[in-house]
This record gives sequence, structure tokens and C-alpha cells, in this order.
Amino acid sequence: MTTLVVSLMTSHGQSLEIPKRPLGFFYGGTAQDPNVEIVAYLDVTCPNSKAVYPTLLQVAEFYASSDVQLRMHLFPLPYHRNSYVISKAAQVLDQKFSNNNTAFQWVSVVFDNIGRLNGHVTVNMNDAQVMSTISSLANQLTGIQEADLKAGVSATDIEIITRLDFKYSCTRGVHGTPMFTVNDIFVDASSWDFNQWKAFLDGLL
Repeated sequence: MTTLVVSLMTSHGQSLEIPKRPLGFFYGGTAQDPNVEIVAYLDVTCPNSKAVYPTLLQVAEFYASSDVQLRMHLFPLPYHRNSYVISKAAQVLDQKFSNNNTAFQWVSVVFDNIGRLNGHVTVNMNDAQVMSTISSLANQLTGIQEADLKAGVSATDIEIITRLDFKYSCTRGVHGTPMFTVNDIFVDASSWDFNQWKAFLDGLL
């Protein structure tokens, strides 16, 4: 869903806060120094992001022991009501259950339940009711209690890192989802299947 996001860039002369760790989620749990880095910018309630996600995971798993790394940035589009809090939940789960691809598993769960989380489905629900749905899914995945997830998404550090990830994506020119870079260069890979990704990546290795 590649649509312009207006007035999101920082003003001239204003710099972003420096994060304590690299932004985004790294498949495999930790940042490496690969020869090839795929960066995916996704919105967790975007149907087009959902469509490409299984292929991304297939690529990441296939190259897991090689010199290719997948990094994922969550880019909650402003017209997708629930994407921001779900993205904050990803940060909470990644902090509490690190080094086991929890954020990637969480996004898979969200996409599997996208029919319960789309804005038009939750239009008559208040924020607390939406949060209860999100908490139930997170509990099924990790065992985290609803109170702990709610406290996490309300925490200042989670708010800051989620905003930073979004703002960073804007500075890279991201304006919709899904979008991809390979070694910092944008590639139009939204329609690629696994074999197309493999042919492309093998040419770089």
C-alpha cells in the first residue's frame, strides 16, 4: 500500500535522538555485519505487507547461515488505526523475549489475525478493547500477561524507540508499505517470489 505520508520528515537542522541499539528487528536476534542486508519496511495491518511476509521469512531462513541478513522496520501508516500500538507491542516482546525472532513471530501472528485487527473491524471498539485483543494474541504467543504488555506499551522507552523507528524510515524516503532496500538501495520487490529473491541475492554473493 504505497501511499504518500505527508509532513513526517523532521525539520531542517533537527536531528533524531541516537538510539541505544540499532533500530529495527534482525532475523536471528542480533545485528551482524553481513555482505548483503535486506531491509523490509512493513505495516502490521497492511494487506500488502502481509502478502510479502511469508516470502521474506522463507528468504531469511534459507540464508540464515550465510552472509545475508534480514532487518525489519515497522512503519505504522497513520490511516491504519491499530498499527502503532501493535508496533509498540513488537518492541515490548522483543525486549522481553530477545534472540529468538520473537518480533518476527509476533508479526506472523498479527498477519494471521489481521481480520480481527483492521481498523474497519475495530471501528466500534474503544482503545482498551483493541488492547485486550492484542494482549490475548501476545499471551498466546509468549505467555506475557495482559497487565505486563499494557505497562510495556505505555513505557517511555518503548514509545521513544517506536517513534524513532518510524522517523528513521521517513528519513530513508519510506512513504508506504511494503518497501525494501538491499544494501541501502531501494528495490521494487513487492511482487517477487522466493526464486526471484534467490536469483537476485545469489548474484550478490
